[in-house]
Amino acid sequence: MDGPMGIAEAWYWIVALLLWLYVFTDGFDLGVGFLCLHTDDEAWRDAMTETIDGVWHANQTWLVMLGGVLFGAFPLVYGTVLAALYLPAGLLLFALMARGIGLEYRAEAERKRGWSVLFGIGSVAVVLAHGFLLGGILQGMHFDGLRYTGGAFDWFSPFTVLVALTLLFLYAMFGAAWLVLKTEGALQAKARQWGARYGAAAVVMLVVVIGYVALHGNMGYLVGRPGGQGGLSPMFIGLALAAVLCAAFYFQALGKGRDGQPLGWCAAMLAFVFAAFGGSLFPVIVPPGLTAAQAASPAGMLRVMLAVIGGLMPVILFYNAYQYRVFRGKAAPENEIE
Repeated sequence: MDGPMGIAEAWYWIVALLLWLYVFTDGFDLGVGFLCLHTDDEAWRDAMTETIDGVWHANQTWLVMLGGVLFGAFPLVYGTVLAALYLPAGLLLFALMARGIGLEYRAEAERKRGWSVLFGIGSVAVVLAHGFLLGGILQGMHFDGLRYTGGAFDWFSPFTVLVALTLLFLYAMFGAAWLVLKTEGALQAKARQWGARYGAAAVVMLVVVIGYVALHGNMGYLVGRPGGQGGLSPMFIGLALAAVLCAAFYFQALGKGRDGQPLGWCAAMLAFVFAAFGGSLFPVIVPPGLTAAQAASPAGMLRVMLAVIGGLMPVILFYNAYQYRVFRGKAAPENEIE
């Protein structure tokens, strides 16, 4: 398409890409935080947190960039939607601080247990906030001009609870796959068990969410059936099946003892899930009817931002890749547990 509509739609997919990068990268370190609650042994927790110590700051650059891009490219979304979701947004900010404090302080503390628990609970709270924010937007929001006409707790519903639980299991799946890559011995074997358990739970929850949406005709826009229709569109079905296939390869890689492949299949599965829902919604950016073109900044601003972000993106990608290269290799407890 030509004109402002075309560039606004391009920014729609740029935001989707940044969201995917953030959900995947911060997802596995949040998953590690959640999994830290599954053991009381501080030697294992030391190894688990060591795997993310060098990269979790880099992972959160995508959140900062996502917020900046959303503010510049879609100020209507940033200014109205986040204001309507101020309670889960506030939870997210406090939870991010709590998990950061827990992670940093446990590294220096003699008694680590309390800080480990704070890190784990903070990670879970961040995931739940993600779920309520994402679910609150996807279930649809209604405005009278720039004024939100819903209630302060409209973000809390059966659908948003399902989305929050799905993300919790999905992030745990990612975290386990990351630990499989970064650890060895008994901890790695345990991570494979966690990966199988939470991978199965995540797939089941994704199916439940899709079924819930398909059975509620007023949310048909999420699965390619706008206008109050139920069922699933052929495009959504195809992409969803591709995500299921990636999940199958993930379980196969876990079972065959692969180290890096499970995490790669997690990334691919998430990409297909994003493509399925993003493709169904496009060009709507805030359901049920606010499009990217309606919410976008003026075309001139979008072009300037495209030049700036286009120059900045390779730098950030290089920085992140360098971080992962520097901190590559395995982490293991000082005293391996039998």
